[in-house]
Amino acid sequence: MDVFEAMYTRRSIRQFKVGEKIPEWKIEKILDVARHAPSPENVQAWKYIVIRDQKSKELLADLAQETSSGAFGMSRFEMPADRLWYVPPPARVDTVEGMFDGSLFRYPETSDTVILCCYSDHYYDLPTIPGSIKEINIAAMSMAVQNMWLACTALGVGAGWDSFPVIGDERRRELVSDYFGIPKGWTPLTAFCLGVPLYARVLGPTRYPMEGVTFREAWGIPYIRSELRR
Repeated sequence: MDVFEAMYTRRSIRQFKVGEKIPEWKIEKILDVARHAPSPENVQAWKYIVIRDQKSKELLADLAQETSSGAFGMSRFEMPADRLWYVPPPARVDTVEGMFDGSLFRYPETSDTVILCCYSDHYYDLPTIPGSIKEINIAAMSMAVQNMWLACTALGVGAGWDSFPVIGDERRRELVSDYFGIPKGWTPLTAFCLGVPLYARVLGPTRYPMEGVTFREAWGIPYIRSELRR
């Protein structure tokens, strides 16, 4: 699989075959590509915790359900349902219901492995750099996750990232940090969940066309792809 096929076929997998294991060599290959992501001045301000303990995964699932039920439970059905137009209506209702009660985001507990991705916004040795470079370190962490996701796609491993265990309430993030022994100065950003897919997802949502999200030289000037410029 080349990189373009991996990017076009990558999907979020949230349902896994319980009890089926991912070979250790695949986990290590996925972790290895993460460290090849770019970071500012190559500081590599990221750490990973590989979690296979069931109780730990259930804790992350509980926190994810608590957060997501609060986030989506106050929304009207029509708001998320409209974005799921490509899903058949019966499945759409089930998906939205899972969003509202938070059960859709419990997939850390059924995954084989969770990689808890942590970043630091103070991991820098130059005093002239601003004290907080949070934005670029989060961007670097995100690129590392994308590397892992593309590797998962190429290796046939199902993957989905679940940030709900560590967002929404700072106390929830502190609970996760205390439980996993994450030191001060490091922040858990997302739970990247890996497993054997319960079923293949072949149909993906459409994306906006290139012209719908791209401008030329300045905001508001339409970008026209080269074959249409004449």
